[in-house]
Amino acid sequence: MRQNNTPTPPNLRGRSQRALWFGARLFLSLIFWELILSRLLGQTRVAQGRLGRMIVFARRFRALALDLGGVWIKLGQFLSSRVDILPPSVIAELADLQDAVPAEPTDQVIRTIEHELGQPISQLFAEFEPDPIAAASFGQAYRALLNVNVASAALPITQSTRVIIKVQRPNLDQIVATDLRSLKTIMGWAKWYRLVRERANVDDLVREFSDGILAELDYEQEARNAELFAHHFAHDAQVRIPKPYKTLTTRRVLVLENVEDIKITDYDGLASANISRVAVARKLFDTYLQQFFTDGFFHADPHPGNLFVQPLDVAQATQLDIEVPTDGTRPFRLTFIDFGMVGTVPKAYEKELREIIIATSLKDARRVTAAAQRMGMFLPGADLFRIEQAVSMLFDKFWGLNTTDLVNVSFDEMFSFVAEFRDLLSTLPFQMPQNMLYLGRAANILSGMSTALDPKFNPWKEIQPFAQGMAQKSSKRGAQDVLDEVIKLLRQTVQLPNQADQVLSRALSGQLEIRTQLSQASTNDLRRIEHGISRLSWLIIFAVFMGCGTALLISQFVGVGGVFLGVGGLALAKAMFG
Repeated sequence: MRQNNTPTPPNLRGRSQRALWFGARLFLSLIFWELILSRLLGQTRVAQGRLGRMIVFARRFRALALDLGGVWIKLGQFLSSRVDILPPSVIAELADLQDAVPAEPTDQVIRTIEHELGQPISQLFAEFEPDPIAAASFGQAYRALLNVNVASAALPITQSTRVIIKVQRPNLDQIVATDLRSLKTIMGWAKWYRLVRERANVDDLVREFSDGILAELDYEQEARNAELFAHHFAHDAQVRIPKPYKTLTTRRVLVLENVEDIKITDYDGLASANISRVAVARKLFDTYLQQFFTDGFFHADPHPGNLFVQPLDVAQATQLDIEVPTDGTRPFRLTFIDFGMVGTVPKAYEKELREIIIATSLKDARRVTAAAQRMGMFLPGADLFRIEQAVSMLFDKFWGLNTTDLVNVSFDEMFSFVAEFRDLLSTLPFQMPQNMLYLGRAANILSGMSTALDPKFNPWKEIQPFAQGMAQKSSKRGAQDVLDEVIKLLRQTVQLPNQADQVLSRALSGQLEIRTQLSQASTNDLRRIEHGISRLSWLIIFAVFMGCGTALLISQFVGVGGVFLGVGGLALAKAMFG
């Protein structure tokens, strides 16, 4: 245990300086390799070592995040979900980044609890275990036994009411504010790099990440999230949500009922309890289908520490109206905890997400591509026809395979796909909409956990009944959509003669204008040519001013020579950064 880790202003300045120095090194490395050496050695030579350099920086960032904790660990976890921006080998360096910081002294934690709840801890809790069961960057958790004299309108308290207390670290608001300012500065530098500007809206990315972090600092909001999640699963007794004690909850302290049980990744524990891992994987997958596509509100941090499996006996299952397995395994409940990080599906995307899952179940590549395009999953100028072809081939080759089969796909088969769509893989015209980042992160973690529970897990099979149910609901609306289209068509038919007459009159009077538009590929070529000419012009200006400035300095005209060199430097920056 540390003695006292209360941050002071010098500590905060030190955090900021370390983070900014790391960002500066990364940015200078990009300039050196991508903007200078690429012109000296050629793009091909530089590209050969790009992945290795990215992996090295990912490792350095991981070390920095583990040392500083706070926002930087959350950032690493956040970036590990960006499969649309970062290559798999880089994501692998960040994927297992977890909070690994020492706990705050217990006496300091007790002072925080007493200050927030306004009572001595002995009056609040009959028992309080001094050793935390978890210590993370933002807070730590303790087991306790509630005092029967503590009134609670929400939940009855008995002699055996065991709870979990989450307590926020001291001065966390200052630490987070410092880290977010540093992050905003670093990302502001990153916007100078053209490839970053083209692949992500940096301002939106920082804004969404910051909003998510600030939401995690409000334990009262976390309690409300837990209640909303419980409301959505009120019909499903096989999903368990801890109830918060609202009268014992503040922005910095949260008291919940203790629902600890077998961790979802404790495979030996599941086996000892005679619980089917296959059934757990299926239940986990089904709960997220509901969260993503029905509720539009989801648990965005489903890592193993936040999921438990509660074994039940037959009597308990019957009382809860949970079906008892017929294969001899034990019934169970899936338990979610920690609702600080949640995500919502924007209303504008709900219809498109449903369309994607229905189209996927039907192996309809055109509908999948069109829905993804409407959601903004492709960069401007992306070749939608080629993307549709790639999705179609993916369905043909891999649809229906379970996770084991997918992992064991032959190298030749994968190579043939890569060779066929080399143009797409080289340009990577994909992006995750900024307000859907948490959904992508949760889906990635979910995929890994389902596969670990059941190596033969078949997501294609599991989505079939869910997609069919959604399609049936959509068909009720479908009849109205057809009627609307018929009315629209009739209206256009009535207007057609008048519109044709207008076009003919303008043509005869010489007022008809015909406008054409270049293909996207031609437009991109012209832009590259224009960009190259502009860069060449700035390089010429750079050479002229540097030459003149050097000559003036040699001739002892220091002031004017310095101005010329400065202008030359600006011209070089313009040539590099566009």
